[in-house]
Amino acid sequence: MEQPKITFIVNNTTYSLRANDAEALRDIPGADRQQLIVLLEAIKQQDALARVAVQNAVDRVKVSSRIPLNGPADEGILDHKAPKSERLGSGDIDALMNRLIMEEKRDKTPGLTTQDLVKWVVGLTVAIILLVLIF
Repeated sequence: MEQPKITFIVNNTTYSLRANDAEALRDIPGADRQQLIVLLEAIKQQDALARVAVQNAVDRVKVSSRIPLNGPADEGILDHKAPKSERLGSGDIDALMNRLIMEEKRDKTPGLTTQDLVKWVVGLTVAIILLVLIF
């Protein structure tokens, strides 16, 4: 399978390379190669930080969904610090949003059922009849 061609500029020199093109990779001057390696390491580090941020957010949601409505039994469980502003990738954000949506749907109370609607109609009818009889 052929790798996609990536075009980038380092020190005003444009390179178009594929990951499996060893000869073109060797032809990059040493200084430009070092700049590219530093850039790729920074990208790799940001990717790792984004994954950690997503996992921390998911863990916080899981912990908060386990706490009963009357309050936590152990105050040390919750961490009320402001979340760190770490940059998330678009795929990370989509995955986090999908998880949060699924958890919200799971915890959501069901809507108005037919039985509930009948109870309301009967209750309102009785209330109206009582008001008519009193006045």
